[in-house]
Amino acid sequence: MLETLGEVKGAAVRLLARREHSRTELEQKIGARAEPGLLTEALDALEADGYLSDARFAAVYLRSKAAQGFGPMRIRGDMGRKGIGAELWQQSLEEEGIDWFEQARDLARRRFGAVTQEDRKHYAKCMRYLLGRGYNLDQARHALQPADDE
Repeated sequence: MLETLGEVKGAAVRLLARREHSRTELEQKIGARAEPGLLTEALDALEADGYLSDARFAAVYLRSKAAQGFGPMRIRGDMGRKGIGAELWQQSLEEEGIDWFEQARDLARRRFGAVTQEDRKHYAKCMRYLLGRGYNLDQARHALQPADDE
């Protein structure tokens, strides 16, 4: 059990040293071991000192998941579960400026090569894959259309 403010802050800093965390994640991870008032005070102090930032977490998480090939709907859902609200999501999305249509196309080309609509079974499999990764229907359709240079 974490009984002092210093112990709670130390536990939070150790987690933040490994990777960025949202405030909600830290509350979940440390909450069972610390008094709620102490936890709130410690996290407020870490935010004031710049060690904890939900905006920074949102930007890092978005870049990381986008680089792994996940689409905006999947990333948004994951961020919601980690305590990131719609406003921070929108802000990080605008700052990153990711072209989700081209990202979906790149992912489909790497994963499946050229896809034709003639092979309906394979086309449907590719479409399900992209939708499951969090791309919307328009992005998935764009990804599976032949490129202009083909």
